Amino acid sequence: MKMTRYAIEIDRADLSRQEKVSLNLTAGEGEIIAEIELASITSNNITYAVMGGEPFNYWNFFPASDPARGIVPLWGYATISESRSPHVAEGSRLFGYWPSATHLKLLPGPAKSGGFTDLAPHRQGLAPVYNSYRPTPGITPETEPLIALFQPLYGTGFVLAQSLGSDIAAGRSILLTSASAKTALATAFNLQRAGGMAIGLTSAANRAFVENTGFYAQVLTYEELESLDPATPSVLVDFAGNGALKARIHRHLKSLSASHIVGDTDWAAPSDEPLEGPPPTLFFAPTHWADRIREIGQQAFDHELNSSMAAFLATTPHWLTVETHSGPKGYMDSFNRLLSNKLPPNIGLVWKP
Repeated sequence: MKMTRYAIEIDRADLSRQEKVSLNLTAGEGEIIAEIELASITSNNITYAVMGGEPFNYWNFFPASDPARGIVPLWGYATISESRSPHVAEGSRLFGYWPSATHLKLLPGPAKSGGFTDLAPHRQGLAPVYNSYRPTPGITPETEPLIALFQPLYGTGFVLAQSLGSDIAAGRSILLTSASAKTALATAFNLQRAGGMAIGLTSAANRAFVENTGFYAQVLTYEELESLDPATPSVLVDFAGNGALKARIHRHLKSLSASHIVGDTDWAAPSDEPLEGPPPTLFFAPTHWADRIREIGQQAFDHELNSSMAAFLATTPHWLTVETHSGPKGYMDSFNRLLSNKLPPNIGLVWKP
């Protein structure tokens, strides 16, 4: 058991500044204390920080000690170290949405679909998919890092590809920026399985890596963007958040029918340049996730997602290396590597508090 309990708080105005803050948690009636043991740190977490306020409200899940700071959410595993809840036993191991911290206090609702929802008052009204915690039967220690790295990202790519079904059917080319990002890879994998035409845009340094995954029908560097036929019916799925790049794409592709905003891997490169063509729209995965569950039911959704992700994870040995980092310094170093775009695409970062 960890003797020191802490959270890592980040300056909302300067994401490169993080601070370790002590935690003092006590479980009240019906509450539990989860000890976070393993979590991934990916470009997805940078997106949470960049888009922490309205309308996504990522900062609201785990309030910081100071309103000028925030606690970045992470996906991973925790073990229940203390329980005063009839719904969750001590020693239970759960997968879910955790703070950048050693511990979290939750208020579990009744068990449903093998897990529970946190009923803490401050989390009500937020996206339900982020409030759900599930046990992990059959998950091995070797598999946990991969699931922590890809479960949330893969879920986004999975429902994103499903949402593009009409574009696939219409034969439109689907252009993905920041093609080496893990969520982009998950999207391209699912587009490929659905018969879609995924074109990856990436840096020259990452081109060989992106091609090696085998998920894209075509891979181009950003400098080669204008080699695309501007008359080809296309859809943009933007993971980069680079305003100047987005303006180039909109200006060049005269038959662009839709422009989707998914991530901000290049968050520091905004642009006020007006865009030609369709106005960009935000893709918020939890909404599509919930819609799909309502359509086919939780059990059927879990089955199709887990089956698809198992096929995806089977491809990772030839293109991914997992690095594990520990403690506050390990967290800060990892987060800042991603923030400064200094992480090679073949590396997956896992943090152990």
